[in-house]
Amino acid sequence: MTHTTPSPEVLDSYFTPAVEVTLEGMREGTGGPFGATLVNSDGEIVVAVGNTVIKDTDISGHAEMVAVREACRKLSTLDLSGHVMYATCEPCPMCVAVMMWAGITTCYYASTHVDAGDNGFSDVRLRKYLDGSDTSTLDMIHLDSGREDCASIWTEFQALNA
Repeated sequence: MTHTTPSPEVLDSYFTPAVEVTLEGMREGTGGPFGATLVNSDGEIVVAVGNTVIKDTDISGHAEMVAVREACRKLSTLDLSGHVMYATCEPCPMCVAVMMWAGITTCYYASTHVDAGDNGFSDVRLRKYLDGSDTSTLDMIHLDSGREDCASIWTEFQALNA
């Protein structure tokens, strides 16, 4: 995929709300140094949010995650195809996955994961786990037998969606 970078004025109009809400959350002690704005295909801001990890005591309260959650609720949909994310910092792999699940195919970001790491927010362990270079951080163990109750969920799902 190739994209033309929006003009500085357009970028300002999308990054500024994310920066403002992020700074507000940091000053109030409710959020960390991460923000995001989600914009629809018409260029209208759907949500501009900051990180809510501290406020919600929720490790998954990253700005991009919050933006997707709020937009899905606001628009009553799980499909955010055509929307564009503007993130104050490079999204972590969890947030990238959520954007992909939601159908978002474009994300502009400013600071990098290296900048985040330099300020105490390193996701290097996760990145190394996902690229296979370090599997020592989490043991994923597939139980391939004895869990017929779990397998039956798929049968029920298929019946309900037939």
